Amino acid sequence: MANNIKEIRSPKTLKQYEKLIKAGKNHYEKSNFAEALRYFSKALDFKGYHPNTLILMARCLFGLGMKNKAINLLEHALEQSAENPAICESLGSACLSMEFTELAVKFFTLYCQLAPSEPIGYNNLATALRENGQIDESIQLLQEVLPIYSENAYLWNSLGAAVSFRDGYPAALPFYEEAFRLDPKIALFASNLCLVYANLGQLEKAWEFAKETVKLAPNAAYSHRALAHSSYTIGKFDDGFDALAWHNHPSDPGAVFMPYQIDKWQGQDLKDKTILIGAEQGIGDEILMSSLYPALIREAGHVIIGCDKRLVPLFQNSFKGATVLPYITGQHDAGYNVRLYDGIEPEKIDYMCLYTELMRYKWRSLDDIPDMTGGFLIPPKDKTAYWKEKLSSLPHKINIGICWRSGLQQAKRNMFYADLIEWLPILKTKDVNFINVQYGESADEIKHLSDTHGITLHNFEELDLKDDFEGTAALMKNLDLVMGPGSSPVIQAAATGTEAWWVLYNTTGWWNFGIKNGNPIFPTYNMTIKPATLKWTEFMPLFVKEKFSPWVLKKLDELQKK
Repeated sequence: MANNIKEIRSPKTLKQYEKLIKAGKNHYEKSNFAEALRYFSKALDFKGYHPNTLILMARCLFGLGMKNKAINLLEHALEQSAENPAICESLGSACLSMEFTELAVKFFTLYCQLAPSEPIGYNNLATALRENGQIDESIQLLQEVLPIYSENAYLWNSLGAAVSFRDGYPAALPFYEEAFRLDPKIALFASNLCLVYANLGQLEKAWEFAKETVKLAPNAAYSHRALAHSSYTIGKFDDGFDALAWHNHPSDPGAVFMPYQIDKWQGQDLKDKTILIGAEQGIGDEILMSSLYPALIREAGHVIIGCDKRLVPLFQNSFKGATVLPYITGQHDAGYNVRLYDGIEPEKIDYMCLYTELMRYKWRSLDDIPDMTGGFLIPPKDKTAYWKEKLSSLPHKINIGICWRSGLQQAKRNMFYADLIEWLPILKTKDVNFINVQYGESADEIKHLSDTHGITLHNFEELDLKDDFEGTAALMKNLDLVMGPGSSPVIQAAATGTEAWWVLYNTTGWWNFGIKNGNPIFPTYNMTIKPATLKWTEFMPLFVKEKFSPWVLKKLDELQKK
């Protein structure tokens, strides 16, 4: 077979070397990282190559997901030229991509000292400060340098990001718009406007900017991810399907791979076939996407479900006939994140895919999504009985579970969640037992609520809300309602058949599939969106008056009639 790959000759002159670097940069800017790497690697054959060539190669390796190789190359470059600001910039970017934010701040600070006239250094430092939770410091830095570099679009974009963290998206919009006005050819700016408009409830406009992002960066995984989310959010299944072709791309830091020689499932007939479904993302997503498994088990010859080890007992009890295995995390030598499953025999498995890929092919329209309101996760009967008796000892007959944040606490995520104290208008409701279903450290918040306001949020210390998913499912099965953000406790409650209410920040999730204030997987449950123009302290009293109090009164009336 003829080899169609163009041969790249080693440079013998400075002009030939510079030509290779230019060609490599052109490929890099188009996100053609593998091709760019070929040019940069060949450029190293020139005896007088610049150390920056190693940095360019490292950036390509990061783009290909080969983090370990990239870091090794940067360490080598640092040994060659410790005072090279470009190396500090690349190391800072590497730390930022791996969420070593404090270390990123140090590298970018050093960069600014070595290259004080380069605005990109201030931009990167502001980004690192923001991601490290130093929001005010990030904004102050940008306010100081923007009068000097007022035409630098990246600085305006970073100011928009920092302001959105602190003051919300409405306040940040003008800064994002200014960045896009200054340079409308940068995909990142279009992507950020997609996010902003989504959080302002302008979903069609967000989708338009998602399409613009793909147009500007057709070879970047993040642009297709933005389009997939925007498309599914407004019910555009075909566009979402196409965009998910880029799902789990190696350049995505969160990508995970199953390193088995098994055919990838892409919608093939599964009758009498064995399929391995791999887990990805967070545990809340695992629970949500497990709504696909009952139908899959009926269709396929045999299903092997990979999941977080904490879910194994609950999934084994819920998905009879399937094999449920915990994943083991690892890393390929090149830096790829991998998940392995002990005991499988790859030669006996016909297909494999991740659960997002399963969703992509199975749910091509709203009609394909089953109504799972009755629940599909089945906790053990003995544990369910235990919690029924336990709850019966509480003073009131209505039992409501409350959670208020995600387990992943980052500066960029904190804005999406109300603090426990901001749930006060709900928690003051009489004739209700409020039950804590928030995993993680919450004892101090619960004690403060009791000491300051005399409100009891029942917290059962014998139940491990983070790791015992059989126990939490059994508890939730006995609750009348569970409320909270789009985190795993509310999703788990809905999956057990308990009424669930999502209280969301500014916008719906992609898994609404175009349904306003609802979800096709759990169509009878409630989804309430806090408007971007309201603070949580302004929104919660309205939520109580318009939705929660009427629900409680109706429930009390039903109990009195029994």
